[in-house]
Amino acid sequence: MTAQLTRRSLFTGALAATAFALAGCANDPATGSAPADRGGVEAAAAGERVSLASVAPAVGALAGSTEVTVSGAGFQGDAAVVSVQFGTEAAAAFTVVDDTTITLVTPAAYNFAVGAVPVTVTLDDGSQVVADAAYSYEVQTPVDAQMQYAFTYWQHYNLAEWGEFPDNDCGNFVNQTMLQRGWVQNEDWYSDYVATGDYSYSWIRGNQMNDYYASRPDTTRFEFDDRSQLKIGDVVMFDWDPQNDNGVDHTMMISKVTNNPDGTISIAMVGHTLDATYRDLDHAVTVEKPGGTAHFWSIA
Repeated sequence: MTAQLTRRSLFTGALAATAFALAGCANDPATGSAPADRGGVEAAAAGERVSLASVAPAVGALAGSTEVTVSGAGFQGDAAVVSVQFGTEAAAAFTVVDDTTITLVTPAAYNFAVGAVPVTVTLDDGSQVVADAAYSYEVQTPVDAQMQYAFTYWQHYNLAEWGEFPDNDCGNFVNQTMLQRGWVQNEDWYSDYVATGDYSYSWIRGNQMNDYYASRPDTTRFEFDDRSQLKIGDVVMFDWDPQNDNGVDHTMMISKVTNNPDGTISIAMVGHTLDATYRDLDHAVTVEKPGGTAHFWSIA
């Protein structure tokens, strides 16, 4: 099971000389289809009030959080800027510094895919200005490597290296991604399952895995309501039936943190057993497993 997320564009005439060279027939990252024609009649309909000239830096981390400046013209015109998207993903917040400058922190790439994406500025009248292939995502950080691995093997398991623990592969998968992040196996936390069948219980069993994470100096525990402290790549430990006092039943990783307009924070997760890329935390503990709860390990 997976909960994938998916998202007309108009471009200016008068300032086209300073705008990006458009990428033409680049596929839409959400649908895989070629984007609609952005020229002629459509561009004229947008008016000449807004244009995009550059994004700097033009390359950033796969998991987002890169500080960038979007340059152009008309950002303080008659229609206010309401969103800035990188591919299908909107920046959580942005600042219109002046008529030619917007600053923001980039969102994570959709599905943590490496490559160039269009940058889209949307105005409150519904019109949009798009610069194709204006920003490129690449693997720059340990979290980038972790999440790229997770989104590569969330459904098509890396059986040759790690095998599969039937009906209980969640810890095996999360720990694989932690190696990509830079952790190193040791006598307390390891798996040689494919070669010898040997492994530590901390690799596959929830309570022992939880204890190992608690023992590390680079982890911090947060509780279910501490969502403002969480970030992509952190680990979720579920207890489906806390009344039974049997501890951790399932584990996943945070793949998206969304600050909602009403002030709440939504958490999406990637993992195995129930194979998913953007499984919703609240849905998991209210609809899928009513009465369940979770705590988190934030990784430094």
